[in-house]
Amino acid sequence: MKKIAVGIAVVLGFTLLQPVQAQAANESIVIIDTAIDSTRPEFKGKIIQEVCLVESGVCPNGTMFQEGSGAASLPVAQAYKNGFEHGTLMSLIALQVNPNVNIVFIRVAGMNPRTQKMYSFSDVSVTRALDWTISNKSKYNIVSVSASAGHSSYNTIGNYCPIRASHSKLIANMESLMNVGVATMFAAGNGRDRSRINFPACIPQAIAVGGSNPHKAGELPTLSIFFNTAPEVDFYALGTFMTPVKNSVGTSASTVALSAYWAKNYKGNYQATFDYLKSVGKTTNNQFTSTNSFVDVLG
Repeated sequence: MKKIAVGIAVVLGFTLLQPVQAQAANESIVIIDTAIDSTRPEFKGKIIQEVCLVESGVCPNGTMFQEGSGAASLPVAQAYKNGFEHGTLMSLIALQVNPNVNIVFIRVAGMNPRTQKMYSFSDVSVTRALDWTISNKSKYNIVSVSASAGHSSYNTIGNYCPIRASHSKLIANMESLMNVGVATMFAAGNGRDRSRINFPACIPQAIAVGGSNPHKAGELPTLSIFFNTAPEVDFYALGTFMTPVKNSVGTSASTVALSAYWAKNYKGNYQATFDYLKSVGKTTNNQFTSTNSFVDVLG
């Protein structure tokens, strides 16, 4: 089994800390995504911290880093356009799966002030977001991280997963979080690929999440043929959710759903929780792939 915690010193990096706040009572998840409309009534009392760290553009305070209320938010007129609504959708899905979960939202997508379109971001932002998570794990009782970020620029020689020396910090952060009980989950991707999954999901220290089709209560789902289903996928979860904003379909939805479910069933450490999810895994398939790692997050 590839996802086993290993002994490694915690790596600290980018850490801009605010004054100490009250400890979170319930388990929390970190959602690394675009932005959030934190004014929605569903989020009242559930968004316990907001962070913004962008590679391009600025946060609401006019700099490239902000922490505190409103840091990850966009005005309503902008929060539902040009892909920025993705973060709000992911947060709504997390609360569908686990209404008791607390959410720490980290915004990594900057906005072009002229066009109001999204700037691209890279694994550098994800690495910095994990730095912040390591430093604040205990403060907010964080037990899992959900990140929809990924790409499918694969190696053409040897192992397809494009791990480079520059990713050593990203991988070390994943290992450090494993050692303190935190799962780092990434979307496997929506490329219909049956032999490869997106990066960073393909990194062994990540938990790669694939997606299933909708199903009726009491019935097993089928795996979606539109999502990646390579052997490196660790878990599958429902990939279609209806939210008050709009439907969300894809392995991003599966990933945040499993992250919330992990928090709901947290067993006190990484390995025990990972093993529990494997123990409740169900068998399902499509015409190309079969798995016994489907987790019914709504069951």
